Amino acid sequence: MIYRLTGRLIEKSPTSLVVDVNGVGYEMNVPLTTYDTIGNIDDEVSLFTVLVVHEDNMSLYGFGSQDERRLFKLLISVTGIGPRTALSLLSSANVADIYEFIATSNSQALTSIPGIGKKTAERLVLELRDKIHRAGMTLGGEKTEVKEEIRGEAVDALVALGYSRLQCERAIREVLKRDASAGNTVEQLVRSALKEVK
Repeated sequence: MIYRLTGRLIEKSPTSLVVDVNGVGYEMNVPLTTYDTIGNIDDEVSLFTVLVVHEDNMSLYGFGSQDERRLFKLLISVTGIGPRTALSLLSSANVADIYEFIATSNSQALTSIPGIGKKTAERLVLELRDKIHRAGMTLGGEKTEVKEEIRGEAVDALVALGYSRLQCERAIREVLKRDASAGNTVEQLVRSALKEVK
């Protein structure tokens, strides 16, 4: 198992990187988040990796952080979720958002991610929610006692104003992380979240 590679970045595209490690070029599929943060051609880079072996080929996947690598491995353990779908998830939402969507059974937010349908979202929640709780992967200090109906209505209100569901979920999470009392009413939560999305 190749766990981590450190070397010189010699090729870079939004979906893949090639890293030269002591004269050997390793090509890796990467999420957009890694592409955005990895650095420039000729920089020395370090990536956490997962080697996926199928009957007919082997593919290497690279990640800028341990958290991304860990979540990728969890995602591909779900029935029907392959590496491409897992990369799409990691490219469309950050690790904290995905953990929260699964931990709070927020299938609607998951279906707003390209390539994730209703059944896939429900399967993700069903198969991973308990694993995430057991592993302590929910983000400490970010869980709040806000009623789900208030949160849901606030998201719907923001979506009706023209914002994407992912953008709204992220804004509300940021607001509640700073001040849980902002979730006492839908109106208060929407007003605070509007300051985040603008």
